[in-house]
Amino acid sequence: MSIMRSKIEKIRTHLKDDGLFETVNWIYNCLVFRIHRKRIKSEDFVDIEISQAEKKYLLAKSGPNVFIVASIPYYDIGGGQRCSQLAKTFNKMGFNVIYLYAFKSSESVKFNLSMPMQAHLFIEPKTIEKITNYVNENDLFIFESPSIKFKEVLDIALERKCKIVYENIDNWETSLGSTVYNEEMLKRLLEVSELLVGTAKPLVDQLKNYLKKYNIKEKQVVYLPNAVDEEMFCGIKNYDKPVDMVTDKVTLLYYGTLWGEWFDWDLLIDLALKHPRYSINLIGDFSGIKNIVDICPYNIHFLGLKRQDELPAYLKYTDFSLIPFKPGEIGDYVSPLKIFEYISMYTKVLCTELPDVKGYPNVYCGNSLESWEEVIAINEKVDIDAADEFVGNNSWCSRVTKMMDIVYPDMKDSMFKDKLSIVVLNYNNRNVIFKSVNTLLKFNDFYNYEIIVVDNGSTDGSYELLQKKYEGKIKLIKNSKNGCSSGRNLGVKHTNREYIMFLDSDQWITNKYWLKPYENIYDKFPNLGLIGWAAGFFNNRNQAYHVVDNFPYRYMPANMLARYDISYLGSGGMIVKREDFDKIGGFDLKYDPTCYEDTDLSLAIRNIGKEIYYCPYLGIIHLPHQTTKSGSKEHSKLIKEKQEYFTAKWVELNKDLFKYKK
Repeated sequence: MSIMRSKIEKIRTHLKDDGLFETVNWIYNCLVFRIHRKRIKSEDFVDIEISQAEKKYLLAKSGPNVFIVASIPYYDIGGGQRCSQLAKTFNKMGFNVIYLYAFKSSESVKFNLSMPMQAHLFIEPKTIEKITNYVNENDLFIFESPSIKFKEVLDIALERKCKIVYENIDNWETSLGSTVYNEEMLKRLLEVSELLVGTAKPLVDQLKNYLKKYNIKEKQVVYLPNAVDEEMFCGIKNYDKPVDMVTDKVTLLYYGTLWGEWFDWDLLIDLALKHPRYSINLIGDFSGIKNIVDICPYNIHFLGLKRQDELPAYLKYTDFSLIPFKPGEIGDYVSPLKIFEYISMYTKVLCTELPDVKGYPNVYCGNSLESWEEVIAINEKVDIDAADEFVGNNSWCSRVTKMMDIVYPDMKDSMFKDKLSIVVLNYNNRNVIFKSVNTLLKFNDFYNYEIIVVDNGSTDGSYELLQKKYEGKIKLIKNSKNGCSSGRNLGVKHTNREYIMFLDSDQWITNKYWLKPYENIYDKFPNLGLIGWAAGFFNNRNQAYHVVDNFPYRYMPANMLARYDISYLGSGGMIVKREDFDKIGGFDLKYDPTCYEDTDLSLAIRNIGKEIYYCPYLGIIHLPHQTTKSGSKEHSKLIKEKQEYFTAKWVELNKDLFKYKK
């Protein structure tokens, strides 16, 4: 219902701001784009449909394809399982992803999720024929189980001399492996993989024991636990409370599989019976456990399956999140994916004694009812700093980077190395600016860029804290006023490098190769004048209209890297050559304090004969509207004022630039 309300509200806003004709045109474009990029819950697909007219504006992804060879479809468990996280993350980092799965969904609810990949296919003979055309030497295949159904896929990977990784994600010698464990397939994967990954420490030991058992020569075995999508599970975001969530004196939450033999129902039921004011919310498919549902106390609430992107809202209103897994030959071997998401959302975690999670921040382990009661009674404060540090080291982007460093060790130096200055504006954004600067510093070894933070007259103490915390690590400059144009121009004056990047204080970095997708675009287009992570289009009145976020898949086919059929770029994540920036005179100061300055800069670059490119794969996360009062009367008035100036300016200078639109 919340999604439907959001769509209705968006249509109302368009009707109010742009009139009936433009709104109908926008709805039509969105529907056409969605049809062309269809991702249907019950259908597989291959080869994204792109018209010839559209293709001329697009740049295809290059580099190795990544094949995720999974047991279940992407959309199972609401898209929250680890194979889906890998697929989504590789796509975010600019790789072309092909997803293959061995078993069709058996869930009672199947969600219609957008699937960020070139192909999503059930493994059968006709699939093998199809993927043969997509496999190139040096592509990466990641296998998540030793299923005999993967045999022909592995044959193709070996024939084409691809990189092969086997991830040991569960103890398949238990009931978990009843449909996937094949000893001969396991031996073969162990023999041919150049990297073996254990997602829990006992699984690493198991891999090493397998190598000895089968007399396979020693090879690299690494511990890479599961991780979190820190963009989706962002503890500092605000969320509306879900209507079906039941809260009480103490609110507890678990989501995931409910039917497993490792699930400790006795512990959960005893807790509920003893504490009737504890509300226990369970999210997951309960259609197969009616016998358990019928005996649960009234304060255990079964909410059903949810999409992964719905889960953060539930965690936001949770006092304690739960992992009630029985220790043993299954529980001892897990790296619960959900625990990383729990931690990222700043919840306290109640967990049984699982070997892999001891020492995680804000996690309390115990196997008895009394130990859980004691933790709830003490109710310690969440250590947010420890959670942030943990999440930074255990995001899916970090995990993928570690894997790629091992599999592809010969990464050449960046074209931006020693040549890039990054200008960040700050205005009363104490809650987020430190996350931005911390990650810029953390992921700087590969690039050696300089960081210039321009403070636009903050009064929240952030300037003083920046001064104290980062002395000698960044250039900190104080602007005499609050202005996006003046602040960025001031930052550029303190740089002398070939390339300038502009970031906002509500953006932070996800991985050490975060600029790599931009480099691939520079390699292809010598006439590139400006590249950005956000983009938009003009309407018939020459006004900045819809941004790419208004379109499905952010207006980018999953097998494409960049496009230039856009009208303008947003400033956050924008890179420009210093010589081009100087040539156009920088940002126009008449747009201070904000609004339309980046739209104006885009047209100024196009006006000197350079091209602008949009690429959504920059390795950043954005928490929007942290420093502007978006939607307020003051902000709406400011937009109108700058909009009028912008339109009048460019109608006079070069009105043909407005024709470049969708």
